[in-house]
Amino acid sequence: MNLKQTLLTFLENNLFLKNGTCPICGKVLFVTNRFLCHQCEDDLPRINNPTCRRCGRPIFAADRDVCIPCAKLNLPFSGGYAHLNYQDAGKKLVAAIKFKDRPHLGIWVGRQIGEAIAQSDWIKAVDFIIPIPLHPNRLQERGYNQSQKIAEGILQGLSQNISISPLLATQILVRSRDTPHQIGQGREERLSNLTGAFTVDQIETIQNKTILLVDDVLTTGATLAETAATLLEAGAAKVCIASLCAVAE
Repeated sequence: MNLKQTLLTFLENNLFLKNGTCPICGKVLFVTNRFLCHQCEDDLPRINNPTCRRCGRPIFAADRDVCIPCAKLNLPFSGGYAHLNYQDAGKKLVAAIKFKDRPHLGIWVGRQIGEAIAQSDWIKAVDFIIPIPLHPNRLQERGYNQSQKIAEGILQGLSQNISISPLLATQILVRSRDTPHQIGQGREERLSNLTGAFTVDQIETIQNKTILLVDDVLTTGATLAETAATLLEAGAAKVCIASLCAVAE
């Protein structure tokens, strides 16, 4: 750790200025342009290889390139990336973005995702980035769509790293039915809740196009699978996915 880093860490640990707090540990941040304290940022549970080539979740067998859910359920993803394991600090980061009025965190981590997937072999084929939509009732309650904030950051990260960037589209996929929170539900229950919950507007826009779907958490894959199927049935050529966090297979 260099002298500058040591000084910043000391100030974060000892000064209490009203510049915001770390959403992971609650420590008051001294540096106004930081989003997490140094320790919590270092401790984020980043996903390393091996990962599923379809959805990006961690896999446990080095001799496979597709996770058990994608293989068993034939999930309709043509490529995928997940940034963090959905555990510990990863869970706290998602909770802060969704429930603690910190949309800027979504943009911040989205930029990191964009920088990472700029290296993917499938990203240059993507025409549109589409965040998983919230129902208007949930959007009014929360004030913003966390997946859209992540998608905005992804676009920023991509724009800085590749010459051709896809378009962010927030009006194509519509959540036409308000569904209950999915926390604690199994895949079958999630699928039942989500069936028919999404529709596609501007169908002509996505004909033969490749879509990057963005969501905050990949657990069973039910939400992303339902939305991907909806887009494919409406005429999209391929659907890839990007998630802030994912549960291992």
